[in-house]
Amino acid sequence: MPDTVKSAICYADSARGQYIPQYFAESCDRTKVLYVSDDDWKILESGPEHEHYWDAWDMVLNNAETTCGGVLHQDGDLWVIYADAARDAIDDLCNAQEDYETTHDGAGNNYAFMIAESWSKTDSDSLREQLNKGLYVGDTLGYYTTPPQWEFLGIDPRWNQLEPDQLDDIAIESSVMVAGHIYCPKGIILGGFPVGEIKIQLADLGIDGVTMDYVRESCDAFIDDAGEYAYVSTGAVWYAIIDVDTFNAHVEQHFNNKETI
Repeated sequence: MPDTVKSAICYADSARGQYIPQYFAESCDRTKVLYVSDDDWKILESGPEHEHYWDAWDMVLNNAETTCGGVLHQDGDLWVIYADAARDAIDDLCNAQEDYETTHDGAGNNYAFMIAESWSKTDSDSLREQLNKGLYVGDTLGYYTTPPQWEFLGIDPRWNQLEPDQLDDIAIESSVMVAGHIYCPKGIILGGFPVGEIKIQLADLGIDGVTMDYVRESCDAFIDDAGEYAYVSTGAVWYAIIDVDTFNAHVEQHFNNKETI
């Protein structure tokens, strides 16, 4: 837990009622409270009978900050809340988790098993179609078609001699997970797996309920009512793409094995 995240402090109990603003003005160390005018201090000291008492209190609640990073919040009780530190801790955790889930190889590898599990005839047909499909490249003269992808990528031409099941197995075994978005990266793509919504546990931050309720709406991520989890939506996709060198090595091994039988 980051030591910069302080728990909210109950400065005055709700039992003090309408005298909470006056109590605050009389008891706080004003050298540690910023952005309160001398006039507002005087009005609050006068008590609730002053005609501008509540207006002055609204100004204090909306503007006052402590020199140690606290803000005032009243929900019956009067609290000093370290909102910026809590908000930053939540946003930093969510950003770090989003970065991991959408770019880190370890997170991508969590999707690798889904290639074989979801493989179908449609995927098999798509594999062959991609291998044989030409690439379109733009230049000043217009568009023209390059050689088929297998040739362009340097794939061992003997792939065409493999039985469909053999080609599928070698392709799956040769795949690597590549981070992407809605636009597919270049290469022979075996499947795409959207990351979607990332669920992030917040308990390790140690943020108390009062602080969490205060900062929830101002955080970048959506936070559930209990303050236990944050949810980050992302358009990231992990793509399974053939690694050409690995694929060629498997093809070479396959034909070497056939020769020794």
